[in-house]
Amino acid sequence: MKKSVEQQRGTSQHQGTAPPATTAAGKQRHPDSNSLAQTRFIPRLAEVGQFEKLVIKHYLLNIRIGHGYATTDVQLVFTNPNAAAIEGVFIIPLPEKAVLPTAEVVINDKVVPVKVATPKKLEAVFGQAFHAENAPILEAIGIVTLQTKVLQLPADAECRVQVRYTESVTETDENFVYTHPLQSDDTVENFEVSIATEAGYKVEKFSSASHAVTVTDEPEEQSHITYQATAVKLDTDFVCSYSLTEAHLEEEQLATCDALLGVLQSPEPKERPISYFSSEQEQAQPPPLRQTTLSRSRGAASTREKVVARRSMASRSLQFGLTPPNGAAYRDVYFKGHGTNPFIDTEDDNLSTFGMDADSASYAVTRRYLTDGHLPPAEAVRVEEFINAFDYNYTPPTDAAFAVHLEGAPSKFGKGKRLQLLRIGIQGHTIPDTDRKDAILTFVIDVSGSMRMENRLGLVKRALRLLVSQLRPTDKIGIVVYGTTARVVLPHTGVVNRKHILEKIESLHPEGVTNVEDGIRKGYELAQQNNQQESINRVILCSDGVANEGVTSPPALLKEISDYADDKIFLTTVGFGMGNYNDTLMEQLAKKGNGNYAYVDTLKEAKRIFVENLTGTLQVIAKDAKIQVKFNEETVSRFRLVGYESREMKHEDFRNDEADAGEIGSGHSVTALYEVKLSKEVDTGELATVYIRHEDPDTEQVTEVNEKLLVEALKGKFEDASPDFQFAAAVAQFAEILRESYWAKEGSLGAVQRTLKGILTHFDSETPQREEQRKELLRLVRKARRLKDQAAAQ
Repeated sequence: MKKSVEQQRGTSQHQGTAPPATTAAGKQRHPDSNSLAQTRFIPRLAEVGQFEKLVIKHYLLNIRIGHGYATTDVQLVFTNPNAAAIEGVFIIPLPEKAVLPTAEVVINDKVVPVKVATPKKLEAVFGQAFHAENAPILEAIGIVTLQTKVLQLPADAECRVQVRYTESVTETDENFVYTHPLQSDDTVENFEVSIATEAGYKVEKFSSASHAVTVTDEPEEQSHITYQATAVKLDTDFVCSYSLTEAHLEEEQLATCDALLGVLQSPEPKERPISYFSSEQEQAQPPPLRQTTLSRSRGAASTREKVVARRSMASRSLQFGLTPPNGAAYRDVYFKGHGTNPFIDTEDDNLSTFGMDADSASYAVTRRYLTDGHLPPAEAVRVEEFINAFDYNYTPPTDAAFAVHLEGAPSKFGKGKRLQLLRIGIQGHTIPDTDRKDAILTFVIDVSGSMRMENRLGLVKRALRLLVSQLRPTDKIGIVVYGTTARVVLPHTGVVNRKHILEKIESLHPEGVTNVEDGIRKGYELAQQNNQQESINRVILCSDGVANEGVTSPPALLKEISDYADDKIFLTTVGFGMGNYNDTLMEQLAKKGNGNYAYVDTLKEAKRIFVENLTGTLQVIAKDAKIQVKFNEETVSRFRLVGYESREMKHEDFRNDEADAGEIGSGHSVTALYEVKLSKEVDTGELATVYIRHEDPDTEQVTEVNEKLLVEALKGKFEDASPDFQFAAAVAQFAEILRESYWAKEGSLGAVQRTLKGILTHFDSETPQREEQRKELLRLVRKARRLKDQAAAQ
């Protein structure tokens, strides 16, 4: 069967120096969208005067797509149009998500060595190209780039570049979206795309918004997609959206698969593959590319090849090019588990006390793991930070700091008779952006060598640019950077001098080791010099959290900031990167600094923190905010707080105003869930009283309010509760399963997925951001379910 999918493909003409690349829709292309089409040959400086740019003769793509991943083979054939032989360097950028690359450059049938280009060497090469007024400089510093030295490319000779990489693909609702970045100002004589589904899969739905493709269903439950064009300008990325059906594998194939798993799980390869998440000293030269023929057709594979291809994704660590000694997904990551709250009999203790927490870093960290194709470590999952990553549409208070919302219904995921789920929702009042206090912000930015990995510093700089664009002329920014030592890069400067601030941000570059202690000390000293009582005074630490110089232990570092918190200089910690990442330190610093902890895995998350929720990020409405729940011993036999293990407080500290608790920003909400077992034959009476206590950050006045929940207010069925209640329950169960909670040992991600899918259609008046965030959760649950299934299959 043959299906044609026709799509008009836009073209554009560029002459002279290329303008910023744009998409077919006319939007400026994101600078991180590196394309192999942008592969550049930079000649020796002496030859520049007579140099004519190489011509792309062939651009061939062979792609294998599977359930959530794709392996791409690229072959580029260049010709030298110059009258004489030339020498120089090839710079080969790879897509940002590329993992396990192998590469080969062949000139006159001779293989030329290829190596990972370090940023320092790239800077030297790019500097030469600037002076040479060569092609536009690739924005690849800090991003994965390959480099090869060309000693001689004869006139009219061909040079072949072959690269293979694997990547996870974006999942949107029920579909996967594969994108191959192409955009450049070059024209290619012959461009071909060939896509085949992995053995055991066939295309159910396929569409390409970018190119006119042909889809063919082939024997053996596979599909094949092709596209071909001549004399075409590579001004549009190749994008295809698809879903797959999984063909049945015979029992003998599965047996073969089990036998082959030992090969996939071999303990340590003789040659370590390229790692984008290890230090420069650890990076190895890529192994030679196995000779492959890139063609428009794919023959039938043997049963062994099919099964290996189908199961090869079971070990995600192989795809990432990582072989950490402890077998973890990333090298040198630090998380601290806090255990799991038990059920407590009300006869023994009918009080539950904890500090409020509106952080959501754990959810963003987990999203990073799952997006990369890994299950997170159990200790990285903090249930309350999953729950509080979402907005539950609580009605805001009218004349108080907080509004309390209580709701209860039978527990859908918990086991046991009379088990109810209680949701406590606390909504803080919102300060309009126009009424926000002036902000004096001191950024303490990690510029150590580890911030070069994954272009972490690049993401920090983009996040800061977003923030600067949102600030008012009366706000001020200061910048301290630290590597081996700390220094002030920008004294506090009014945002009216926006251009100067942005220039200082752009000037940052990785250097040295990581002296967090020196950075924090100098940052607070700068903040103290400009401390103004009527303004927001906040230090914002941007780092991967790993300290290897000066004081490195969390307890010692915490002493550095406790006094400053008393002076109302609060701390926000923002984490970047994974691998060589210290979640524990970042979380503890934020708590001690009376601030909040966020993790930025994407520019979208940076926008949420620094643009959409800027006032909430900066201005505190409640200090030392805490919750105490008193359960009625006559109606409740036992209870369990879901999450908040690290926020637990002594009951007597609830009314001890010297005890440290949580800080809540403008418009922030806090949600807590309890599993509650009712006493026998109880259908009326008081269930619990919820007490909220906090200090006003301006007046230092302490306020306490309370709200009661009656048994008769409980819903009869889980499905009778509000969609937000049901959604919060599903989020909590997802986190409980991921952290391997005892109370979720019989839980099923399939049940969570079905619950979420049924709920999503019941939300009214959702903003596009909230709707997309909820859909994103469903995608993450699907990914986690697949990864768990793969792990179980091993």
